[in-house]
Formats: sequence, C-alpha cells, structure tokens
Amino acid sequence: MAVNFRFGKEKIILVIIGGIILVIMGMLCFFREDMVFKDSPRGTYSTLPADTSTEDPLAYLNEDFTVRDGFTSNLPLVIVSLDSELPDYKGKNAAQALELDIEPYTTGDIRIIDNESGLNSPYDKSSYESYIKIKQRGHSSYYYNKKQYKIKTLNADGSDNDTSILGMGAGSEWVINGSMADKSMMRNYISYRLASEMGGNNFGFDSRYCELLFEDEGRLTYQGVFLLMETIDRGEDRVNIDEYDPDNTYSSYIVRRDRYSKYDIMLNTYGRENGFVEGRDGQEKDGWIGLKYPSASKVTDETIKYIENDFSNIEKVIYSEDEKVFRNYKNYIDVDSFVDYFLLNEFMGNYDAGTHSTFMYKNSGDVLSIGPVWDFDQALDNNKTQESETDTLAFQTEPLFKELCQDKQFVRKLRSRYTKLRRNILSEENVYDLIDEAAAYLKSAQKREWYRWADEYTVETESHYNLYILSPYVSDGFRLNRLNDDYGQELVVIKYYLHKHGAAIAKELEGVYNKAEIDTASSGVRPLLFLMVIALFLVPSYLIMRRD
Repeated sequence: MAVNFRFGKEKIILVIIGGIILVIMGMLCFFREDMVFKDSPRGTYSTLPADTSTEDPLAYLNEDFTVRDGFTSNLPLVIVSLDSELPDYKGKNAAQALELDIEPYTTGDIRIIDNESGLNSPYDKSSYESYIKIKQRGHSSYYYNKKQYKIKTLNADGSDNDTSILGMGAGSEWVINGSMADKSMMRNYISYRLASEMGGNNFGFDSRYCELLFEDEGRLTYQGVFLLMETIDRGEDRVNIDEYDPDNTYSSYIVRRDRYSKYDIMLNTYGRENGFVEGRDGQEKDGWIGLKYPSASKVTDETIKYIENDFSNIEKVIYSEDEKVFRNYKNYIDVDSFVDYFLLNEFMGNYDAGTHSTFMYKNSGDVLSIGPVWDFDQALDNNKTQESETDTLAFQTEPLFKELCQDKQFVRKLRSRYTKLRRNILSEENVYDLIDEAAAYLKSAQKREWYRWADEYTVETESHYNLYILSPYVSDGFRLNRLNDDYGQELVVIKYYLHKHGAAIAKELEGVYNKAEIDTASSGVRPLLFLMVIALFLVPSYLIMRRD
C-alpha cells in the first residue's frame, strides 16, 4: 500500500506541474502577440555639445537685428539670399486661411557654415551651398511674425539637388522650422529625437538646430533659432518605400490627414465620405486625406484611384460595426507603428495630431503604417487657449485610434510598450537629460532668439493672430507662468507637464482597457492551439490516473 500511495502521490504532483505548464502555455497562446514588439533601427541624432562661450551673446547684434563683424555661433549658420520678396500667397477670411492663386515660391541661394571647431562665422568658408526655391510655410504659424520656410535645393540647370545637409538624409526638399509658438525652441526637436530613437527614420526624421540670417546686398539680418529639417518624403534615408512606378498598379504611397489644400491631391476616402472623420469645431476643411507621394506632377489618374480605394478598404475594416470584419484590422495595418504613434503623441500631449499633420505610408504589397510624427508646436502644455490636463488621456478619441482602442488586445499592447519605453527612451531621467542637453547647447543662441522676438515672447498684450500669448494657471498649488520672461521657467512648464502626465498614462490606460468591448486575442488560430494543449495534457493525465 505504501508503495502504491507514493506512486499515486508522485502522479498527482506531476499532474499539478503539468497543470501549471498548461496555464502558462495557454496564456502564451492568447497573449503572445501582445508581448512581442518588433525592433526598430536607432536614430541618427548625436549628443549636442554644451555652449562654453563666455562672450555677451548680443555683442554683435544691432538694434535693427543686423549683425556686425565678429558675430559667431556654436550652432550651424544658415544664410539665405532672395532674388525677390517672398510672395504672400495666403489671405485670411473669418479666421480661415485662404490659398490665393499666387505662385508661392521665389528663388535664391543658401549657404551653410558648419566648422569642425564648432565655432561658426558668417564670413567663414561654406560647408554647403545651393540654388533654392523658397516659400513661407505653415497654417496658423504662417501668420506669425517669425516666419518659417520650405526650400527646394536646385542645381544650376534647375533640376533637383539631392544631397545631404548637416549629416541628414539626402534629399532636395527641406524645412527651416522656427515656430514662434514654442518659446522653448525644443518641443519639436525633443519629440523628433525621441521618435527617431523609437522607430528610426520612418517614425522620426532628422533635424538640426541652426541660426538663420537673411543676406541682402551684403547686409546680414538675424532671424533667430530654427530647426533645419528633412521633409516627409520618399527616400532611402527618409520614408523608405519603393519608388513610384506608374506601370505598377499597386503603388507605394504617403498620405496626410490634415486640412483641405488646393496644393495637394485630395482623396475621397470612405472614412470622411461616411462621416467617421469630422473636422475640428465643425470645420469642413479639416480631416482630409491628401496625397503627398507620388507627387501631383507624376502620379497618374489610375494610381490616384488605386490609392483612394486601397486606403478606403483599410478604413472600411477599422470603422466596421461588424465585429467579424473589424477583427481583421491587423492584416491591414502595422499595429506597432500605431502603438508608438499613440504613445509618443499622448506622452507629449500633442493633441493636434490625429486630425492634423498626421502622415501615413504604405509600401507596395505591404500594410499601412502611421508616421513619421510631425508638428509638436502645441505639445507639452503649449495650447494657446487653455492649459493641458495632465491626469487624463485624449488620443484614444482621434480618428482610427477611437476604433482601435475598442480592442483590448490593442490596448494591452499600448500598456506593454509604454512600460518598456518608460524604462529607457521615455523615462523621466532620459527626457530631462535631453532637455538639459538642448538648453546647454542653446545657451547663447536662446538669448539672441529672445532678443530678436522679445515683443512676441515677453510683452503681455491682448492676443491677436500674429502673436502666441498663453495665460498662466495654478496646478497643485504651483503657479505655472506660461508668459515667461525667464527661459528657465519655460523649461519648468515642460518638465512639470512631463512629470505629471508621464506618471498618469499607465493608470489611465487601465481605464481605456476596461472600456474596450472587443478582444481580438480570443479569435483565430490561437484558441485552437489552446484546445490542442488541453487535449495533449488531459488525455495522458486521464489514462495515468485511471491506471491507479
């Protein structure tokens, strides 16, 4: 009897151990996909060296902002000369931008000074020179007193000059971005750098700080601190998709959800035509899908029709009220890119994305990805009309994400990815270090920038369309002054928001998860695998127990 009892006891222990293994394998069958996130290439950004200058930053700036001999900067200098005045190609009517029937570009030259020593004078030998076409750019920012620009680099014969600038990916289109809305001068830079670390060039493109000077008949006029940036376009070092071939029906493409523009091809897609995408504040011009690549000058009508239908077919699945149809969305989109896009924009409080400045791309024969990220002017508590709430989420209300967040599996992936990112790329320590690094690099340039735009940055006046004035508020007994005459206080606003909001996201994702009504993890082949595991375990266990 003793022998039989011990033999039976050992069997029971084996059954218990097998049961534990069964549970673990079952969980892996259901949730394996949630725990896997594809590795992405690292970005191309490098550490910004601190500005060690002890000289007065304003010593060589005149009252009219022209520069005197002796002007130097630790930032690269971008010097632009124009052949004629920049056209004003946008009017304004009832607070809406109107695109006038005017050619937006003029021509000119660009030269860049970027010495290995890190000390740059406008009279030094250029490290880069090119003919250019240049225009003013932006939507609301088009009307700010500090302008920003898009340039196309050209060869002498007028063809595209596809080259690398300041170590960035080769191309012929660039943006000189210096939004007056961001007094910190780092909301965009930090966001693009983090995005690049998260997902490489297809998620966060390259950008470089510079100081911009306009040259006119030998006189140099200081314009301020800018980011020279890659544009979102196809290329090996940009959005790496196949080059357009008009003979290939299944073309690769890049689209952008934004306002209606007569300069882009507007697509009639399923989501907007059926009321799933609405403009902000009822604006009819919001939420359109515009074709960015292939360009309007090269794309055929057949290709436009294909892209229109292809994007609409993806929308039909995601917006479908039929659960069986919706469950197939993972066959149509790169879920990982949508997870990262949600998390970075939510982390930075960039709620202009989703409806505006939202790029998506699809390689021929592949699924739809979202990115690269774009335009963080209003992020990090920089909304013009109200302070940003730190303890709530909002990105789950944006087009496409509203539907995706109905799936518990998608939200589980958000939670898992965010937990990992908070240990490294989006950790408070890492992001604070990037902010401090950028501030040390901009030490002298920041003072010149604020001197150049002092009226817009520090003078309290009634808000109007050409200024970006933000009101202060009190949170947790702590007064946050968003109309700062102190640069350090501007960085306090950013760090405070990141501290509060970054900590709240994980908790708030639990609420999003609890509200999700569908779980696509419980469909398809994985439940069958789970049943097979049960059968493989229970049948032998039953036979063993029966022999007792």
